[in-house]
Amino acid sequence: MERTFGWGIIGAGVISPSHAKAVLANAPRTRLVGFCDVVGEKAEQRKAEFGAEFATNSMEELLARPDIDCVSICVPSGEHGDCTIAAARAGKNILCEKPLDITREKMDKVLAVVSEAGVKLGCVFQSRTSPLNRQLKKMIAEGEFGRVLYADLAGKDYRSPDYYKTADWRGTIRYDRGALMNQGIHSLDLYLWLVGQPVVEVTGFWDHLVRDIEAEDTIVGSLRFANGALGSILYATSSSRAGLPRTIGIHGTEGNVVLAGRKPTIERRGEELHLEGTPDLGASGQLAPVEGHTQHVRDLIQAIEEDRDPEITGKSARTAVDVALALYQASDTRSVVRLPEA
Repeated sequence: MERTFGWGIIGAGVISPSHAKAVLANAPRTRLVGFCDVVGEKAEQRKAEFGAEFATNSMEELLARPDIDCVSICVPSGEHGDCTIAAARAGKNILCEKPLDITREKMDKVLAVVSEAGVKLGCVFQSRTSPLNRQLKKMIAEGEFGRVLYADLAGKDYRSPDYYKTADWRGTIRYDRGALMNQGIHSLDLYLWLVGQPVVEVTGFWDHLVRDIEAEDTIVGSLRFANGALGSILYATSSSRAGLPRTIGIHGTEGNVVLAGRKPTIERRGEELHLEGTPDLGASGQLAPVEGHTQHVRDLIQAIEEDRDPEITGKSARTAVDVALALYQASDTRSVVRLPEA
């Protein structure tokens, strides 16, 4: 008889339903046990909404339950590391919502504690689960488009002034950051994952040009990859109107891949390729977030049973965060920042 994994969700905010639906979608291998949130009423609402067994305002109470094997971390970004560390020390396996954390120091500690505790840590970047994105990743890695020379990312995810008023942590440097770390981290992760080369140097600028927030509503950057390829980034949340597409371009010596909107442009040695599927460029892309989360939940329980790493490890998930932090540092210091070797 197959084992059933009890699941708890820490944080009952806007992303928690995606995790709850993903857990329910993997039944009977998974069972949604309960929610916790510092605002107890939110946890109670999610409990009723998804038919969970209990709700609490105490993370410690949830982590102490022997019927919970795995937890989803759905708290504000700047608290991901602390909650992941607490869960690991309690012996729970973890699915952490993006980003892993927003400081290098906390990510270092997360990876050390998870390793010491011997639990599994999977991270959410659902764009990597898209069948088309997986196919393109394989083709680029196998040199189907030649040596990558240049790659570009542009994202314009509109956020209204009211968005930043929905929670006091939004747009803060301590708990959230802005356009790139919050809205753009999915696209940044996909961009870096597709290129498949470590970033070695960055420079750039960030600012809050429109919204009254601490962090960036607009950021631009230039990158140098380990193989010598160059890259560029433009990300904005508020200095653009709604509805503009995200775009990723990968340009090699033998061809080009451009992902934008619903139709990719894929060309190899002068011939247009027609691949099945729709590109997913992030949380607002065409792949339903719950479908991606469902795959992440399934992967975590399989990783536990097979005693292997989840597909997206903490080390892999921190790559995009490290690049974002380097871009912030480059802007703050008006310098070129060199990233440490992986």
